Amino acid sequence: MEGKEMNRDEEIRQVAYKFWQEEGCPDGYDVQHWLKAETIWLEEHRPRSKAEKSKPVRSKRTTGRKSSQTQTTATPQ
Repeated sequence: MEGKEMNRDEEIRQVAYKFWQEEGCPDGYDVQHWLKAETIWLEEHRPRSKAEKSKPVRSKRTTGRKSSQTQTTATPQ
């Protein structure tokens, strides 16, 4: 288990270092960079349920068409 922990920490360290560099190497932000990198690592490595793995992702775009039930016609009065 120690090998996995070292691998995890090394991956987080590399991402945190990247954040530090991208922000111009500021002093005093090491904990924030580590926590941000750790959050990303945990999300990428969290266990997924079988439904999540096999379910395709569909976008929720609308086609711009109205259904026949919502279309109304004006009646002369």
